[in-house]
Amino acid sequence: MRPSSVVAVADRPSVRPEPRGRLLALLAIVCAALNLRLVVTSLSPLLTTIGEEFGFTATVVGVFGTLPLVAFAVFGLVTPAVMRRLGPEATAALSMLLAGVGQVMRAFAPDTGTLLVLTGIALTGAALGNVVLPPLIKQYFPDRLAALSTVQMVSIHLGALFPPLVAIPLAEVAGWRVALGVWSFLALAAAILWTVQWRRPGSAPRAAVPSGGPSLARPIWRVGMAWRMALLFGMVTWNVFTLFTWLPALLDEAGHGPALAGSLVSLMVGTSLMFGLVAPIVTLRAANTFPIVALGLVGYGVGYLGVAAAPGYAALWVLFLGMGTSLFVVVMTMINARSSTPQGAAALSGFVQGAGSGIALGGPLLFGLFNELTGGWTLSYTVIAGGSLVVGLVVAYVERTPWTIEAAAQRRRPDRSPDLPGVRS
Repeated sequence: MRPSSVVAVADRPSVRPEPRGRLLALLAIVCAALNLRLVVTSLSPLLTTIGEEFGFTATVVGVFGTLPLVAFAVFGLVTPAVMRRLGPEATAALSMLLAGVGQVMRAFAPDTGTLLVLTGIALTGAALGNVVLPPLIKQYFPDRLAALSTVQMVSIHLGALFPPLVAIPLAEVAGWRVALGVWSFLALAAAILWTVQWRRPGSAPRAAVPSGGPSLARPIWRVGMAWRMALLFGMVTWNVFTLFTWLPALLDEAGHGPALAGSLVSLMVGTSLMFGLVAPIVTLRAANTFPIVALGLVGYGVGYLGVAAAPGYAALWVLFLGMGTSLFVVVMTMINARSSTPQGAAALSGFVQGAGSGIALGGPLLFGLFNELTGGWTLSYTVIAGGSLVVGLVVAYVERTPWTIEAAAQRRRPDRSPDLPGVRS
């Protein structure tokens, strides 16, 4: 049996939402997903400009790059409890309200400290949204996991792609504050949609809402599979946010200019989007996920090496980096695929994103710190980028056979025989 068929059938709720509820949920999911990386990528191309006005150093840029991971780590672990208290729809509405308000307010920040605090508020909303969307997809679309995972990831990529493309030109015309705050309308619109969905009677199958008791035989922090998934997510996120934070500066330093550097970041995200269109389907059907992850890690390696050794061909190297960045799609799909209940999806999503983001904290900060200590980028490329890729490769090999968190909690190992692919439950 293929893993995808196990997941699609095992978690099918007894009561499906009515079509109108599903359509509204789909629109709300898309609008929320657009905001999950936009909070980061709308700021990173402007950090050089803002830094000149506020007077902060490369280390502070690294702090801005680390801040998303702090938010994702803390609220990744906290969000499942928030969902149990408020319900998933109300949690989604709260997440988008925080993201929207934070983005509006940080556009008026008078200094570095205020900008950090208000960015943290916006990132709190994005962190809550990161965790709550996978269980909501499983809740409303248990029969369309591959399709909705693709929709979610396309939306995330589109939200990450456009801000760096227009940030510098818009800042030159209207100022960096307008370029930073203009995107808040997407988050506020998503907050309204989820509020409507939350208040709408009978919009969700109550039995499918992940707000009941624990569904795992052991606490998730005692399950080895959860830690391996968190480490893999951490290594992928380590590189994603290192690139979001530092790639514009690396390309600018190589002589490409801020506007072109922002465009190349968008090219990287666009390339990741192209791979992301097929990644959920391939991941859900794979009896061995190692080749998929290994391909992305090789893309990272080639891209880093190219930017370091031959930055004049940056447009080529960002294509490889985009291949690597698409691993985020793969790992997020694995979170939903490797659970058989909405409760399991919520627990695994919260733990993997929380612990994994905590693991990834060092990436952006150390990448910049090593540059300041050595006066060059060689140590940053070798230790921060190269080391994380090696760790990711090892973990991907160990956790190569799909199985569910529920089975792992019961210590029922997956069948690793090549003649019997899939999940043993």
